[in-house]
Amino acid sequence: MVEVEATCERCEDVTLVRVTVTNTRSTPQTVRLRSRLEGPVWPPRAGSVAAPEWDEDRWTGRVKPGRTRGLGFASPAPPLESPVEIAEVRRADGDEPTSSETVLADLEEWAPTTDVLSRGL
Repeated sequence: MVEVEATCERCEDVTLVRVTVTNTRSTPQTVRLRSRLEGPVWPPRAGSVAAPEWDEDRWTGRVKPGRTRGLGFASPAPPLESPVEIAEVRRADGDEPTSSETVLADLEEWAPTTDVLSRGL
């Protein structure tokens, strides 16, 4: 069984949503959640790249057996009692495709060191 707990907090004009997904099954599960908020979803970002698990208002992630994953997002929409719903749960197979967005999001951000930038050319 997969259990989902979610809370909302309104801060100025933004709703902050915190979610925990717990997999009590003995096999890894791929879980897809959908935002129920009536507005755009602002997923977390690593630099200029949105978290790869997000696709518009849906989060898809793998949860190992007996483990819990946390996630969050923001939205300008007003809060709801149940801000997310389970759209799909299925047993995760080992051959999950890797998208180019996932690969890019997993790369560390790079910038030249300050000594390189300060050299006179």
